[in-house]
Amino acid sequence: MTTRATGLAAALAAWPPPARGRIVIAIPDGTRSVDVPAALTALVGPLAGCDVTAIVGLGLHRPMRPEELPASPFRVVQHDPDDTLPTATIDGIPGGVSRHVANADTVLGLGVVEPHQYAGFSGGHKAVAVGCGARATLDALHHRDRVTAPGVAIGRLDGNPFRATVDGLGRAARCEWVLLSSQGGWEAGEPTAALSRAAAGLDCWEDISQRHASAILLVPPAKATNFYQASRAATYLGLSPRPPLIAGATLYLEAACPEGLGEGSGERAFAAVLAGASAPWGGLLDGPAPTGAGTQRAVVLAMLLRRYRLIVCGVLDPRPLLALGLEATALPAARVAPGDALMVREPFARIPRLSGPS
Repeated sequence: MTTRATGLAAALAAWPPPARGRIVIAIPDGTRSVDVPAALTALVGPLAGCDVTAIVGLGLHRPMRPEELPASPFRVVQHDPDDTLPTATIDGIPGGVSRHVANADTVLGLGVVEPHQYAGFSGGHKAVAVGCGARATLDALHHRDRVTAPGVAIGRLDGNPFRATVDGLGRAARCEWVLLSSQGGWEAGEPTAALSRAAAGLDCWEDISQRHASAILLVPPAKATNFYQASRAATYLGLSPRPPLIAGATLYLEAACPEGLGEGSGERAFAAVLAGASAPWGGLLDGPAPTGAGTQRAVVLAMLLRRYRLIVCGVLDPRPLLALGLEATALPAARVAPGDALMVREPFARIPRLSGPS
């Protein structure tokens, strides 16, 4: 039986990072809740004497503003998905990774382990393979056929083809060690093994004994900056294996969305797909697949809206969402939802599921 390390010092002592040559550490952007400064500071000793750079793994999110960048004892750069070098083709996906990563002697990753719509759980090789991936890599990886393939499911690592491809891309990019935050604890080591240990220790499901006609999802600030990120809370619940919801239930998504649909290229692609069709966007499921990373969020949103109603609440400016055909209001969810709505306080960490017979 594996014993989990629960503190930074314990994790690093049990699984110390490789320390040689030029080291690049892929770190998450502000959409992931990780104590990046503490983690990087803890790595100063183990990486002493090495030339270390931390790269913000943006994927296709917008670059972080100077005031948003984490305090770091190391030089910090930001990923550019158009400044990459090829790695290897994995399961038909053309691998590519940031030039900073490709030119490093040692590649490490820092991340958080939480449920993920396609990869089962975030973390592991994903920090490098996706966070620092080439645009062509991310476009191909997030094609509709891949995110809806059999075995792709939130909370599933084994038998998940999306996760297997991400791991292959991470190995091709030479990611050999990760440090992972997980519900207050830390895991470290080889990416696949560290992720498996962390995921096994997660308590990410909340058993609910009956189905509900409505639910309120309180999106945390890190995910509430735009609708692209915030909408994940609704699809995590509605498209999970056993949602405790009746058919046609209403989901009240509480998210301020100060950046509207989102400002990164992936978020802009998502918004463009929604703008180019009509709500509830069933054509994204039955017609030609949209192309480009970011459009997969429109696909899963359409899947959600085939089953449930979605109302975005507490939005600072509902007009951009309303213009696309989404239901949105500046009123908080508590003012709009019925009093008996299922309350989901941690939609990215504790997902309700139906207990007993389905």
